[in-house]
Amino acid sequence: MKRLLLSLLLGCAGVCAAQAQENIPAVYPVGSNAGANFSATSAARVPLIPTLAQAGPLFSADALDLTSSSAAGPTTISTALALPMAAPNAAASAPMGEPARAPEPRPRFIYSDRDDFRWQLGLGVSFERFRSNIYSASAVGTTTSLAYFLSDFLGVEGDVNTFFAPTIWQNEHIKLVNYGVGPKFAWRRPRWEPWFHGLFGGTHALPQTGNLNSKNGFAVQLGGGADYRLLPRLSARGEVDYVGTKLFGTWQNNGQATLSLVFHF
Repeated sequence: MKRLLLSLLLGCAGVCAAQAQENIPAVYPVGSNAGANFSATSAARVPLIPTLAQAGPLFSADALDLTSSSAAGPTTISTALALPMAAPNAAASAPMGEPARAPEPRPRFIYSDRDDFRWQLGLGVSFERFRSNIYSASAVGTTTSLAYFLSDFLGVEGDVNTFFAPTIWQNEHIKLVNYGVGPKFAWRRPRWEPWFHGLFGGTHALPQTGNLNSKNGFAVQLGGGADYRLLPRLSARGEVDYVGTKLFGTWQNNGQATLSLVFHF
């Protein structure tokens, strides 16, 4: 009797289990999740975490090779979480193994708006009309000047002029030498350079006079001119000066005109 009751209970349990399996809805196949498909809902499209900008792996294979070394410097690890940084300057971006380039050397120019050369050497020809109470003559000679600029407009100049005139008094030649030093003021422009100067020095005159001695005296040269730049190191100069000398016990007031080539260095 007990065996019969046990058999009936097992049979009922099997029938119930079979009916439960057959009643599974068709929308949920066997082995699928019984919950609603989450990917089909709007909740799945809400970005809880921003998408990483780097599509590749978080750590690159080259970056993880920490044992390798290169001349470019230490190995760094780049990850997808790296933040964009400002572009480095040229000096910082240079490889550490390569020395930084030295700045461009400052040219050997100085001062002035055009960064001109410091020295000026002038070589030219001059004409002077010399008049005195002993003799007078029109003399042609040479001019040599050297100027050194202390600033963009102020320089120091030295000047030597030699003049020769026709013969007088039984084949005696007139010879004059004027020399001086003083300030020079220039307006230094890219093409034209107007200037004026004041030179103070002395003079030496030949031939001998009645007392059989050559004469030395005081000289002052005041005037100016303009330089025209032909090449970076070469200019053409025109100059006009007043030349005052004291010879033979009196003052002489003379004029001088000069044409020169000026070398810059």
